Order: sequence, then C-alpha cells, then structure tokens
Amino acid sequence: MRILIASKTLEVSPPLRRFAQEQALRLSKLEQRISKVRVSLEKRVQKSKRDRNALVKYVVNLPGKTLVTKVKAPDMYQAIIDATDRAIRQTRKFKEKRLTKQRHA
Repeated sequence: MRILIASKTLEVSPPLRRFAQEQALRLSKLEQRISKVRVSLEKRVQKSKRDRNALVKYVVNLPGKTLVTKVKAPDMYQAIIDATDRAIRQTRKFKEKRLTKQRHA
C-alpha cells in the first residue's frame, strides 16, 4: 500500500506527515487489497474563529472502487483522525457489501 501525502496551501511539517502516515496505516489492518491512499491536507483562511479551517481529503483506491472522504475540523490533527475513521468505515462497508453479494450468488 502506497501512502501519498500532499498539500497545496500548507507546508507539511515532519511531525504532521508522520502522524498522517500512522493514521493512514490503520487502513491496512482491514485486510483489503488497497493499492494507494492519497491524503490531501488543506488549510483555509476563514473570518470567523468558529469555522472549520482544516480540510483533509482521503482517496482510497480499492480493486473496483475508489472511495473519497472529506472532513473539515478546527484542528488539522483532529481532521486527520476524523477522516481516517470515516475512510475505515467506508472501506469496511464496501468489504461487507461485497461479501454479502458473494454469499447470495
């Protein structure tokens, strides 16, 4: 599984990159054949302090399906955690759906 971490608007520091890689590696525990995980980090400038400024986008390439997850949060680390959890849920749901179809066929 290849993990690509990129950002257009933010300089990705080594601790942030390491944290994003550790979170993306949680997807490998699902025993899926994931070929590539692309993590996009973006910091947006908003006028209000209550707005969610951190945007994290996961693109998970599975055989036959590409899963996309977008999460906004006030903190970049929290956005990465939330996006990882959502990507894990989507991947698990896709796996269960495929297994159910195979059992009924």
